[in-house]
Amino acid sequence: MEAGKTRPWTDDLKVCPHTGVGEATNQKYREDGSRIEAFKSRDKKCLCIVEDTLLYAVYSGHNGVRVSDFALQKMAADLLLGQLNGRTTDEAVKDVIRQAFHSVEKGYFDSIDADVATKTALQLQLSVDGLSQYQISQEFGALLEKLSKINVELSVGSSAVLALIYQSKLYIGNIGNCRALLCKTDEFETLTVTQLSVDHNLYNEEEVLRLLRLGLEAQNFENCPLYSTRCIGNYLGKTGYKDCDFLSDASSEPVIFQPEIVGSVPITSACKFLVLMSSGLCRALHDLYPGDTSKGNRNLIQMIAEEFQNQSTLAGVAQSVVHRVVQLHHDAFMQQVDEGDSLPTFSNRDDITLLIRNFNYPLPNAFNNRKNSSRSYTSSTSTTSGSDATPTNYSVEMDFSGTMASGIGTNVSVTSSERSEVDSFPEQERKSYKSYVDFSDYHRRVAEARKLGKLPRGIDFD
Repeated sequence: MEAGKTRPWTDDLKVCPHTGVGEATNQKYREDGSRIEAFKSRDKKCLCIVEDTLLYAVYSGHNGVRVSDFALQKMAADLLLGQLNGRTTDEAVKDVIRQAFHSVEKGYFDSIDADVATKTALQLQLSVDGLSQYQISQEFGALLEKLSKINVELSVGSSAVLALIYQSKLYIGNIGNCRALLCKTDEFETLTVTQLSVDHNLYNEEEVLRLLRLGLEAQNFENCPLYSTRCIGNYLGKTGYKDCDFLSDASSEPVIFQPEIVGSVPITSACKFLVLMSSGLCRALHDLYPGDTSKGNRNLIQMIAEEFQNQSTLAGVAQSVVHRVVQLHHDAFMQQVDEGDSLPTFSNRDDITLLIRNFNYPLPNAFNNRKNSSRSYTSSTSTTSGSDATPTNYSVEMDFSGTMASGIGTNVSVTSSERSEVDSFPEQERKSYKSYVDFSDYHRRVAEARKLGKLPRGIDFD
């Protein structure tokens, strides 16, 4: 931990034992095959349990880690300290998630007031009539350098995807270009994957059309350093967009804060595992399978299903898949170099985080299973149910003579991605809601919970 930084309170939360995470830091590629890390990882993750609520999240920062770090702690505080108590309908739960997103956005922008004031003061000092840009650069070099640093700081943002399990139901929230996939078995016992999130980036036709309607030129998008068209933070792409060269022609804010909330999806025996992916993993898949999101999703799930058969832990499954994606991505770059491509389609890779929450997909090589010499195996996973936290157990039987008795193999089919429906959850809303609290609300709730004796045990909230 860096000097001067306090330990995140989320580190003291109970970790979900049915979850594995794989990670890889960013890399720049060189034509000789070597790789170097460009910056410290900006990904953050959460996989925790508080009483009957389970929260999983991946945050992918861009231009810095400030927003993803803030969002990690603030989002958990706004979802795990009793806000869901008494929420019995899907709309009520989704409203809590929606408000948590807005609370994080407002809280972050409140925290950068000093930086915005500094930027304004520097711009006023540089507003000298009669001087050319060259003269300003010569006479005010130090001020320009300070302004550039402030602009970089104000461009920091974060994509986010979260999964909330409450009362045996799954809810998804996302903004930006992190992704959520749910893997289930269909009536023929084939493993299927459905994307529950929406990619908010320049590969999304609806997002591109929105930017075009604002007056931005399509030809500028090819080399546009716009990490996501929606995100948490990124003052420079929102309120300060007129000071951003490639966004200044827009008629209104090009980067918006508008999360997608989906749910509920009942967790039944057909649900096998949930996948949350960082924006870096999504981008790597796009580099490997350009123009075909479903193929990238399908191949990733194929790898996960294979590693379930090879590994003994969920962490091993996730990390092995990450290693495979990392190697495939670098190999694809080297192939372009070997073929003499003077301008490879990509020359670097972002941070990668892969979170897998298992429901009841078999892990035959798990240590507990090695002691059982039987060739069949029953895997059960508990999910918390209702306010009394009664476990609900699902099981699937496997025959390890080579195929699973239930017919679940590594053949994967893909359900239509961004706009598909799962079970019977309603259409995704796109409403805007007013932010309603700042971070002081967290301290107030802790104080109230402590007074009522309802704080989770074993956690230091001070």
